[in-house]
Amino acid sequence: MRMVESMLVAAVTRLDVDKVLALAVSEIQSGKDSIEIIEETRQGMTQVGHLYDQGKYFLADLMMSAEIFKDVISLVSDQANAIAVIEPSATILFGTVKKDIHDIGKNLMISLLRFNGYMGVDVAPERFAEGCIEHRASIVCLSGLITQSYDSMRLTVQALEKMGLRPGVKVVIGGLVNEQVRQYTKADYWVKDCSEGVKLCSSLFNLKTHQEIS
Repeated sequence: MRMVESMLVAAVTRLDVDKVLALAVSEIQSGKDSIEIIEETRQGMTQVGHLYDQGKYFLADLMMSAEIFKDVISLVSDQANAIAVIEPSATILFGTVKKDIHDIGKNLMISLLRFNGYMGVDVAPERFAEGCIEHRASIVCLSGLITQSYDSMRLTVQALEKMGLRPGVKVVIGGLVNEQVRQYTKADYWVKDCSEGVKLCSSLFNLKTHQEIS
């Protein structure tokens, strides 16, 4: 299995679209976890980023790797025979915070988990609080890939506190974040990627993942 994983990472790194999709289909048909397939693709994207930093790849190559990543996400969502999901009773709010428009990671988690409670891009802090009440959500996932988003994350947590919702809501931040950012925003958790985010949300609900046959 490690050989197949290495082949997928290598194919993404080479920007070999046909090979990437063929390997992804093969792994889906073999029953491999969708999150692992996407994680391997992400690793390939990381390698492309390194090559770009070294001057060996160009901006067009960087953009192409992002398109390959989107293609794999679409393929996994459409063709996977089994995908990990959170039970419908577990509602989670997602959103890219105000001042940021990056939403690939957020959309990926939504696609993988098929949650209810999606809040949209460039959401004001007050909308997250309103959404918690409307959807009875117990987890709020905030995404941001620019440093300006940290203040918006902090304001979102403050809005939840102001409306008395904080004790019953766990706040998870993702994107360009770390432990220092978590402490600044007063979020409960931070995750480095979608794979880690899926596992964290599942553990917070203490739910067993189940299979949905497509």
